[in-house]
Order: sequence, then C-alpha cells, then structure tokens
Amino acid sequence: MHIQIQNVEKKENDYLIHYKAGGALPFVPHDIVLIHGKQYFIGTIVEVGTEQALLRINPQYESQLAGSIGLELAFSPTVSIQGADKIVEKLGYFPPFHYDQITAADITKDQISLTIELSPPTVLIPKSPDLTPSAEQPSLSTFSTENVPRYAVSFTFLETKEHELTAMETENIILQLDFRYEEADMVIDIDALTGLSGSFLCRGIRAEIAELNE
Repeated sequence: MHIQIQNVEKKENDYLIHYKAGGALPFVPHDIVLIHGKQYFIGTIVEVGTEQALLRINPQYESQLAGSIGLELAFSPTVSIQGADKIVEKLGYFPPFHYDQITAADITKDQISLTIELSPPTVLIPKSPDLTPSAEQPSLSTFSTENVPRYAVSFTFLETKEHELTAMETENIILQLDFRYEEADMVIDIDALTGLSGSFLCRGIRAEIAELNE
C-alpha cells in the first residue's frame, strides 16, 4: 500500500511518521515491512495508529521518509511464529539475531531445529537501529556484560523443503537471519559471519526462549 507522509519526528532510534492513507496501516507491532522510497529498505513496526506509526529503520534511510512511500509486509513474527509473543515479553522486542550464535542444529528431510544463543548486544541493545549489520561485530567496550542475562532461542521449522545449507562448524555466528513470505511458504535465509548458512522453506515455525543463567 502507499501512504503520504505528512511529518516525521525522530524518537531516539525510532521515527514517528504522520501519514494519510484513508485508514490505519494493516500492520501490528514487530511486523517487518519492506519500504519503497527512492529505494527499497527494511523497517520494523513499533506502534501503529490511525494516522501515525512508529517505525524503526536504519538512520541512513531517514531522508526517504518523505512524500509518497510504499509499504509491504515482509514478515510478521508474532502472527507466523508460535511462541514469538513469549520472546517479545522477555526481551521487549523480537530480535534480528545479528551476531548471535547457532549452538545446535538438527536437520532432517522435513524438519529443522536450531538453537541460537543471544549475544550481549542483542540483550543489551534491544532498540538498535542496526538493521543492516556489517561484517564487524559491535564493540561492547562501554557495557559491562558480567551480569547480562544469557538467553537461547530454540526454533523448530516444520514441513521444510528446498534445503540449501552449509555444514555446522566449530563457531556459527549469524550475520543476519531473515524471514519472509513466499506464496504458501515461509523462506528462512541465514547469512553468516562464520559457519552454518543458507536457506530453506517451511510451512510452520515454533520458538521458545530459555534463560541460560537459571
């Protein structure tokens, strides 16, 4: 759908857009949207109202929140991942899994299970605007990680097919974990700094979060 941007206010790492669209945007918080300004870029819905919405985008695209822009749903974790609401309840958001580590993988013909241990930046900086991560992991020099809770998210992907995955290695660090819809399937793309990477399709996703310190 297309909307007309009336005004934009920066709210810390987020952007409050005032828009005209003939009604509220058809999204819910934590939805990942594809935004078409002068170019395509990704955003996350934080809040949505009748004529305003709070978006999280990479600041480099701030200037493109002007005039007429298009928004298209890429993926809705709270709608399409069973247990995503529990992750949001624990962390305050659904994480992008940048720089987190896959610690276990069980891959069969029609089901894939992954356990991902969350890195301190994921836990400490839930509103990071870094939606397009670099090959360099963020520095935590300004943070004390001694008492940071350690969490692991376990995913079970059901009715999987078209596996194109590399093997697990000693260290398996995710650069970016993408979910998107493709007709009746969901596409999972794993871009890695090291180790397991690739893509596959599935029909269902379950997720659980556990605190490792307990």
